[in-house]
Amino acid sequence: MDLEQPASPLREVINQSREAFDVETRMERGWAVFDVQGDVDVYSAPMLRHEILARIERGESRIIVNLEKVEFLDSTGVSVMINGLKRARNENGTLVLARPGDQVRRLLNLTHLDRVLPVFPTVEEAVSLGEPA
Repeated sequence: MDLEQPASPLREVINQSREAFDVETRMERGWAVFDVQGDVDVYSAPMLRHEILARIERGESRIIVNLEKVEFLDSTGVSVMINGLKRARNENGTLVLARPGDQVRRLLNLTHLDRVLPVFPTVEEAVSLGEPA
């Protein structure tokens, strides 16, 4: 008798979301650039939060979150960005966003977070416009 239940469609979606999420970090002219791929949601946001805070704790408080490959950002993901910005500012740094897609841009506009989180069209512009004078 097989007692194993088939995976529910919701469970499969959750597992795919976890597998599709990835963060790679690189340094570019004094900025820690986070190249994020996949949905930034309740399941993946804690990983991004951990990565951002770890960099800030190491003294890398100038953060760019590259959202080019992010199709969905929920309130948990937004919270990670806001908290990262606060932590970075506490260390005389900042957190900015680069290349948000349509869904992310609409969310930022609707919530007026684009007034709080600086948004740049490219990582290169974020690096060059954000360089100290």
